Amino acid sequence: MFILEAKYTSNLPQVAYTAQQVQQYEALAAKKSGTSLSSLMLRAGESLFSLFENEFVSAQCILLLAGKGNNAGDAYVLARLLHESGRKVTVFSVFETSLLKGDAAKAFKKAIAANVEIVTEQPCLKSYCVIVDGVFGTGFSGDLPNHIQKLFAECQAVAAKKLSIDIPSGVNGSTSVVTKGSFYADVTITFIALKQGLLTGKAKAHCGQLLYACLGVAQAFGQLVEPSATYMNHESLFAKFPPRPIDSYKNICGHVLVVGGNKGMAGAVRLAAEAALRAGAGLVSVATHPDNVNSVLQGRYELMVHGVDHEKQLLPLLKKADVMVIGPGLGQDEWARSLFSQSLEFGKHVVCDADGLNLLAQTHKRFDTAILTPHIGEAKRLLSEKSIVNEADRFELVMQIVKSYEAKVLLKGPGTLIANRKSVNINRTGCAAMASAGMGDVLSGIIGALIAQGMQPFAAMSLAVYIHGLAAQIAAKEGEKGLLASDLFVHIRRLLG
Repeated sequence: MFILEAKYTSNLPQVAYTAQQVQQYEALAAKKSGTSLSSLMLRAGESLFSLFENEFVSAQCILLLAGKGNNAGDAYVLARLLHESGRKVTVFSVFETSLLKGDAAKAFKKAIAANVEIVTEQPCLKSYCVIVDGVFGTGFSGDLPNHIQKLFAECQAVAAKKLSIDIPSGVNGSTSVVTKGSFYADVTITFIALKQGLLTGKAKAHCGQLLYACLGVAQAFGQLVEPSATYMNHESLFAKFPPRPIDSYKNICGHVLVVGGNKGMAGAVRLAAEAALRAGAGLVSVATHPDNVNSVLQGRYELMVHGVDHEKQLLPLLKKADVMVIGPGLGQDEWARSLFSQSLEFGKHVVCDADGLNLLAQTHKRFDTAILTPHIGEAKRLLSEKSIVNEADRFELVMQIVKSYEAKVLLKGPGTLIANRKSVNINRTGCAAMASAGMGDVLSGIIGALIAQGMQPFAAMSLAVYIHGLAAQIAAKEGEKGLLASDLFVHIRRLLG
């Protein structure tokens, strides 16, 4: 049997689209490329087959779950190719095969003609080493039927590797919303274009390793459709980081002021301030509760630490700073409120995090040029009583905050979103080890430092979250559990050179 070359890649494109864009323009892209939708279905099946020929080589007993749309058609093409290669293949049709139409129906008939085993009763899942999900695709909406939820739960309970065709069934490729009971894949091969919803939030866990197959129409598709988001790689992000001239000195490398650290909360402000130093800021000042001065300064004497009793003492520090980071360990008592109120007068770039966000949500005032860095809970508080948003739709959520606060927004989580009114970038880095106290404080310090060194805010946010996640991935190689936010510092410095 001829072994197919790999017709997919783990080197993902730097642009992403909504699932609706792919649905709307795939036929036109095929025509522009001199091919047809039926040929695209064959190419999709061949791309899936090449995965088995290259990575699932030992998989000899394979179950394919087929729905009633084009994903089912891809599954039937794959089933035929696997059967012809000598593997034991079973297709479980979870809906009546009479519902198949067009190219999917043709693929089904070819599979029958090739004597592929097709069953309508659920087989014993434990008998298979790979289970392929071809039930629902980009056109899915609503809730999964109960019997499908039950099937997927049983699939998850067995040891077989799970592969999704184009998109895990139940996941929305545009919004990142994951329907209850959605399929969990170890590997997903997505076709034609990256779907933005697969790259962020809970959807990332359902996709597993994401691979990409262009099916020979990516260039034509890109000429027809404007991307809905970017997914920038290492080289593109670092290209926007300005080199440091040989005659540099501290005052031209930016001055970051970190405001926070209420009584008993010195750690957060210290982490943010040290992160700003490690990310290259020339000067870093800290305005904190007087009780914290020694704790923040201890062991990091490069910081300029000021004990602030009341808001008037903040004024001279604000005048000297190029960028302010406010929120780490700030609290929400009267001391915190007075400092926060004074900080609203700062006319330069402000990175607002943690309790800074909670205080911002309670006032009608706005920063002139704000960078907001909420996690999902803070994001919900920012929008409380301001608009009705499906919080699971991370793209809608981040854009609502952008509009409501006239700010640039970084929505944390898997596949962190960085957004302004015109653009959304999706971060590529990060890992589960980042579920640790202080990580957000470190990120806010990095953002402040990059802006202080001359980067535009959107570019600085995108590079900062990338570095933050990559540093965590590197540090987590020594153990995922127990990773400390301060463990990232040495890697941050190395990454920034």
